[in-house]
Amino acid sequence: MTENFDVDQIQIKKADLLTYTKEDWNLYHEYRKIRHCEANPDDPFVDNETTEKSLIMQANHPEFNFQFAAVLDSSSNKFVGRVVYGGFRETSASYEGNKHLLQFDLVLLKEYRNKGIETEVMKQIYEYGKKNNHSILISGSDEDDGKAFLKEIGAQTALSGVENRLKLEEVDWNMIETWAKEGPNRSPDTELKQVYSIPEEVLEKYCKVYTETLNQQPLGDLDVNDIIYSPELFRETEKQRTALGRKHITFYTVEPNGDISGLTEMLFRPERESLIDQLLTGVQEKYRGRGLGKWLKAEMLLKVKKGFPKAKIVTTGNATTNVPMLSINDRLGFKPHKEGITAQLTLESLEKYLENK
Repeated sequence: MTENFDVDQIQIKKADLLTYTKEDWNLYHEYRKIRHCEANPDDPFVDNETTEKSLIMQANHPEFNFQFAAVLDSSSNKFVGRVVYGGFRETSASYEGNKHLLQFDLVLLKEYRNKGIETEVMKQIYEYGKKNNHSILISGSDEDDGKAFLKEIGAQTALSGVENRLKLEEVDWNMIETWAKEGPNRSPDTELKQVYSIPEEVLEKYCKVYTETLNQQPLGDLDVNDIIYSPELFRETEKQRTALGRKHITFYTVEPNGDISGLTEMLFRPERESLIDQLLTGVQEKYRGRGLGKWLKAEMLLKVKKGFPKAKIVTTGNATTNVPMLSINDRLGFKPHKEGITAQLTLESLEKYLENK
């Protein structure tokens, strides 16, 4: 506990993960264990080696310029929080439309919250934003403390979302089989494909459809422009997943004219094999109304059932305003697990808040 807590003993240090020592990592992993018990005690705890590899990959992300900082309590030599912030790299295809954005994520151990540390962190984020010409800050939280802090600094909720989970033991597999059969019956000339890597000959076309369907998702009042998934980004992401031993499976539908009409993707992480991540599912607007989304979702679930016997839960995230996808998920049996918000504020608003602290 922190009866003798002294905010003057807190250090906020930029973390160069490439030069982290074994002692640095050990301190971080002790923090992770505590945070895991605070936030997700029933989920698998990711091993240290995988975590380190993943974070170093984030630090070298080809699209996003991540900055990492450690919050340390020097009085107890304890890692008590971590900060990640940054914007798109100038080389990113998404940069031009989103160069004004600065995303940040601050997570402190519960006993260190509301003691003035958050303000000191925001000062550093403000200086970074000012130096790099960011005008809008975005962050999110699914914890009451985090939501309250975002409100305190003047951030407005721009999008509400929910993490939904499906217990595979509760799935109505007869319904899933029916959906899988209805798909080709309603679209007999449409071809369904399953791949672990998008074939090179359709990669550029696939990326355009992926970008289109991704950006059709409700974004509420977020001041975000199109996020563009280029072939280069896809291949780099594949490379990173392979290095971590993960399996990424995509189902997509192809029309007689060669159009990719819909897609769905899932991710299996060996470090948390009981959970399967359901990622993007989307159908191009002109091909909706034929049950393609249901067909794709059904085939994906059948693949999970057959190919991943240790999986117990499928987890996915949706905006609360994404009615069509929430409707499908509800029929499948997904249930809310955590509700969160994404909030934004201007750099000018943050400056005024800090002036009054």
